[in-house]
Amino acid sequence: MSISDYKVALVTGASSGVGVECVRALRKAGVEVVALARREDRLEKLAKETGCETLVMDLTDTDLIYEKLAGRQFDILINNAGLGRDHEGFFSSTASEIDEVIDLNVGASIHVVHAVASGMVDRGYGHVVQIGSITGLYPLGMPGYSATKGAIHSFSQNLRLEFKGTRVRQTEICPGRIQTEFFDNAFKTLEQKKQFLSGFTPLVPENIAEAVMFALDTPWSVNVSMIELTPTEQIPGGVSIQKAREI
Repeated sequence: MSISDYKVALVTGASSGVGVECVRALRKAGVEVVALARREDRLEKLAKETGCETLVMDLTDTDLIYEKLAGRQFDILINNAGLGRDHEGFFSSTASEIDEVIDLNVGASIHVVHAVASGMVDRGYGHVVQIGSITGLYPLGMPGYSATKGAIHSFSQNLRLEFKGTRVRQTEICPGRIQTEFFDNAFKTLEQKKQFLSGFTPLVPENIAEAVMFALDTPWSVNVSMIELTPTEQIPGGVSIQKAREI
């Protein structure tokens, strides 16, 4: 089973960045796409460009997830919606910002899979793609955001066990820094965003979409469990040592 065998895909977080490029790539491959996001104007523009169907909704509304998605048949799920808030430091985040990130990055992601992939299991085919992050794999700071992506990594690994014997495939994409609107919400000032993405050549959303399409287009007997991709100039890992301040 490759991309030509799939008919309908759901892409969350489809109003910008990685989500938009996944919609474009899937439509180019002849897959019908439901593009889901909160920003109606962005979705309308994407629909005119690609011919995708749009679905405007807030994924933190759990009841709405099941109302709008559970009864529909999707062969592919690109679980992309998410946001970050503590890139300036965990202790600079407010309690509401922490809850917002957890609710969308973890709670909503898990509920979307539960609502959509149960049908894949019943039909005996389908592919779930989770857009994770290298922050879920390495200690890179941003404890709150990293915790949510670590949760998605664990969820993805265990979901493969849940799919055992069902013919449903599961892929986690773990990118490094991407030049995208994601960081508009992650930082409070444009200068901080520029500094975070300066001094090297970051990934672009098309790079992630290409990785997604690679995983989708492998033969059914091949499950691409995880793809880690970073800018050549970004190397995760290592050891950080700093003398403690005097008390």
